[in-house]
Amino acid sequence: MRVILSGYIVAIQISMSSAGTIAGAPIEKRLWLKVTASALAIIFALWLGFVAFMWRIMHRQPEDFARVMSHMPWEVFLVVPFETLWTRARAGTLQIGDAAPDFSLIKLDKSAYVRLSEINAKQPVVMIFGSYT
Repeated sequence: MRVILSGYIVAIQISMSSAGTIAGAPIEKRLWLKVTASALAIIFALWLGFVAFMWRIMHRQPEDFARVMSHMPWEVFLVVPFETLWTRARAGTLQIGDAAPDFSLIKLDKSAYVRLSEINAKQPVVMIFGSYT
C-alpha cells in the first residue's frame, strides 16, 4: 500500500499481491479451510453411509452377514464401531419369562432333525449353554 499526495487530495493505492488479501485474511487460507471442511464433510457422510450399511447387514441372517464380512479388509475394523453395532443389532427382544424361540437341530449321527417345540410338548426342556474349554 502506498499513499500518494497530490495537492489537497490524498489517494491510497492498494496493490494486490499474488496471494491477495481481503479484509486482512489471506484468500489462500480461506480457500484451504473451505476445501478442508468440504472434504471432511464428504468423508463423514461416506462413513455414516457405511455404518448405516453395516447396521442393516447386521440385522440380516448370520450367513448374509458373514458373506459381506468376508470381503471386508481388516482396516475397516479400525474406523467402524463393530462391537457396539453388533451388540445392539443382536440384542433381540426376549424378556425374562418369554417362551424360547422354536428351532431345529440335526442329530449328531445326522439321521434326523430335532425341534424344540416337539420335545417341549412331551416334557420340560432345560437348555444349558456353556464352554467346556
